[in-house]
Amino acid sequence: MMLLEYDASSALAELRAAAFPVTLGHAVLSRGVEDHAGFAPQAARQTKRATDAYRLVLACELVAAVRAHRMLGTELAPPIREFYERARHRLDPDLRDRPLSGDVASAAALLDELT
Repeated sequence: MMLLEYDASSALAELRAAAFPVTLGHAVLSRGVEDHAGFAPQAARQTKRATDAYRLVLACELVAAVRAHRMLGTELAPPIREFYERARHRLDPDLRDRPLSGDVASAAALLDELT
């Protein structure tokens, strides 16, 4: 599980970097005649980076939550139970120390289905 923390931490750093407003940048256009440039393409790329990073954080959290509930064997309340069951069936039930990249990819795919 510790490697999931590294992945999530890296994704959070990416979110912080993507949160920097592109409008704070400055570009001189037409030899100074224009003092404003549209930064929409950069903003769109930053939004995509932030979305991808947030998706990774949520996928890591989902893998950790499913593994924890499998270990504890506790019951969940009805609003969450249905989603947990979907995730539980998608993720590898092996609780041993192992690479979790496949589980994270499966969790991310499940999150994509919800949007």
